[in-house]
Amino acid sequence: MIEVLWHGRGGQGAFTAARLLGAAASLAEGAHALAFPSFGPERRGAPMRAFTKLSDRPIGDRSAIVRADYVVYLDDTLLGEGWDRELKANGVVLVNSTRTFADDRIVSLDADGISAAVLGRPIPNTAFLGALSVLCDRIGLDDVKQAIRQYMPKKLHEKNIAIVEAAREALAGAASSSRTPQGLAAGASDPVAFDSGCAAAPAARVEGALGAASRKDGVRIPALRDGALDPAEFAHTTCFEAGYLVAKNAGWRNMRPVIDAGACTGCLQCYLYCPDGAVYKAPSDSQPAARVDVAASSAVRADVDNRATVPVQSAVAVDYDFCKGCGVCVTVCRFGAIAMVAERGESEGGTR
Repeated sequence: MIEVLWHGRGGQGAFTAARLLGAAASLAEGAHALAFPSFGPERRGAPMRAFTKLSDRPIGDRSAIVRADYVVYLDDTLLGEGWDRELKANGVVLVNSTRTFADDRIVSLDADGISAAVLGRPIPNTAFLGALSVLCDRIGLDDVKQAIRQYMPKKLHEKNIAIVEAAREALAGAASSSRTPQGLAAGASDPVAFDSGCAAAPAARVEGALGAASRKDGVRIPALRDGALDPAEFAHTTCFEAGYLVAKNAGWRNMRPVIDAGACTGCLQCYLYCPDGAVYKAPSDSQPAARVDVAASSAVRADVDNRATVPVQSAVAVDYDFCKGCGVCVTVCRFGAIAMVAERGESEGGTR
C-alpha cells in the first residue's frame, strides 16, 4: 500500500488534492484508493490533515496515516521538528517552499508561485498532483488529467491541468540540482514548528467547585447535587476581562497584519472587528507594549513648517502572540492603513 499524508491549512485544498490523487490512482483496473480529511472546529487558515491510501486490493484500514511514503506540506510553516517521524524508510517529503533543503528526502516546490502565475492567486494543491505523478509510479500525467476532468468543475479544468504540467517541469529541474544530505541547508534556520498546545483547563478549581457532589464506591456517575452551586466559585476560573486571552494560538499564522501609522486615522474599526482581540489601543507613551512588533505601529512624519521629523504612532497595535492572520482588520480598514505580509521574510530560512 502507498500512503500519502497531506498537511495544509483550511482553504488550501488539501482534501481536494487527496481525493483527486485517489481518483487518479484508482482509474486502472483492480486499483483501489481511499481519501479522507482530519480537521478541528476552526476552518479557513487552521492546520488540517488529509490522507490518501492507494492499493491493489480493497482497503479495509480506514485509520489515520501515521507513517507515509509521501508527506506533502502545502504550507512550509507547518514543517517542524520531528517531521521525519511521519516518514517511512525511503519516503519523500514535498514542501511548498522556495527554500533549498540539504536533506535529500525533502523536495521543495514553489507551488504558490506556480499556481499564482496561472490562477492569479496561490492555491497550491494541484501542483503537488503533478509532483506526485513524477515521483509515484501508481499515477501518471494522463491519470491526473482525467481525474481533474471528472471531479472538478469544467471551468477549472484547463488552468489546473496547466498547473500540473508546470509543476512537473519545475520538479524535473529541481531533480537535476544537487543536495547535501542530512539537515537543513547551510545557514538555514530550523523550520517553524506548529504548537498545537493550549492552556490547560483549571481542573483543580473546577473539581473543588464540584466537590459537594458525593460519590459512592463503584459508581461512575456522581450523585445529584443537593445545594446550589455558587456562581462566583466557578466563574473565577472561566470568566475574564473583555479581550483577555489565555492561550497563544498564533502558531499557524502564515501572514501577519502590518499597520502603516502614517495612514492610520484612529477609526478603531480593526480594534472593534478583530475576532480574537489581538488588535488593541496603542499605549500613548513611547515604550512598546510586551510582545508587540513596534516597527509595525510606528512611522516618521515630516513637519513642513519646522522642517523636522517627529515620531508618529498609530492609534492601534497588534499583539502577534494571539493574531491568527485572518485579515479581517485589513478588510474593515477603509484607509488602506493595514497590509498583510508574509510571516517569513525572503531572507529567512535558507537559500532562495
